[in-house]
Amino acid sequence: MKTPRFPLLVKAGSVTVAIYRMRRPRTARQAEREIFTVAWHAGGQRHTRQFADLSRAQDEAKLKAEQLSAGRVSTAATMGLQEFELLKAARELAGAVPLLTALEEWQEGRLLCKGSFIPACRLWAETQTSSIEDVTTAAAADQFIAAKRKAGIKTAAGLDRTMPKFKERFGGQGIATITSKDLQAWLDSMDHPSTRNTHRQRIVTFFRWARKVGMLPTSAQTQAEKTDKAREADLDIEILTVPQFSSILQLMRASHPKYLAATVLAGFCGLRRSELHAQAWKDISLERGHLRITAAKSNTPAKRLVPLCPAAVEWLLLCDRTTELVSPPWGMDLIRRYCREAKPTLPCPDNSFRHGFISHRVAQSGDVARTSLEAGNSVRIIHRHYLELVDKKDGEAWFGIRPGDSGQVIEFAAGKQA
Repeated sequence: MKTPRFPLLVKAGSVTVAIYRMRRPRTARQAEREIFTVAWHAGGQRHTRQFADLSRAQDEAKLKAEQLSAGRVSTAATMGLQEFELLKAARELAGAVPLLTALEEWQEGRLLCKGSFIPACRLWAETQTSSIEDVTTAAAADQFIAAKRKAGIKTAAGLDRTMPKFKERFGGQGIATITSKDLQAWLDSMDHPSTRNTHRQRIVTFFRWARKVGMLPTSAQTQAEKTDKAREADLDIEILTVPQFSSILQLMRASHPKYLAATVLAGFCGLRRSELHAQAWKDISLERGHLRITAAKSNTPAKRLVPLCPAAVEWLLLCDRTTELVSPPWGMDLIRRYCREAKPTLPCPDNSFRHGFISHRVAQSGDVARTSLEAGNSVRIIHRHYLELVDKKDGEAWFGIRPGDSGQVIEFAAGKQA
């Protein structure tokens, strides 16, 4: 090979960078050696950088010449070949993410994880993304309903009212893409606070199920749980008074005897409308003084035995007990209609029999827990809505309303159990 002549000149455009060779004498620690110095001018100053290898010096000279030729004077003055190669490698690692953004994310991640950045990322990937099923909201909702029905949960009165509306709004997109902001906007479009809260609770149940089966990340909260509940106004409980309940019983006995038994169980036992219409005579024991709810409301503590007070037994003994069910179809609706048509009109608001039973039973017994069991709802609801509505005297009077001087002698004869 031809021995190069020094200084070597490396050119790029009109820019020339020189490489000088010099010998370093032998010392006690090192043998005699050659040193190659790269020299260039930038920013009105002369800069140099030394290398023990000629090829490295040539690469550096080429880099400086290209930088100066491109007008990057400040870069040429400060950045050497090693720094340039590091920067190039960093940019390749960052990919499409700007290098500064990548460094900022890395710094924040290390601070959040207290230095354990990579282990934290691995854990997140394993628990959040590796097993998430890619499924549309509509498909997930259908699987959810099917799973609940397979588990024996009745969906007609609850989920079947919410999920079609939810699918109409979100069915086409992946369930994992729905945000709490999207859900909040959908809930806010509903007018009545209690309706909104009811739909929200069902959607929360749906999202928790989706998380459990692997359709959503196993994070602490689902997007549905991050939505806000609506503030509900206190319920205005309407109840019957003792004289009103007595008048309704007498009206049914005199003019509409087919509906007397339904009226008795509504007021003396507090059965819900759906429970009352499904109640069978075979589940009522007049001799033992109680009834077993034939069709309890789902998702409530409603499977229960309800005591029959002596007055209720007397009224039921006056009823036709040869039918299968206590109440004819639409029984409570017709009872309210007959009350409106009576002369004079008798007040009978929706749920007033049940509300009247609970209010007077709490007043009579003073036992909220016992009343909640008999009514099939929670102690919390009774504390919230039914305390101090009536006094103890009225409570005792309610359950003391008897058929009156009908002249009939009441006996618990054999075979009278309906």
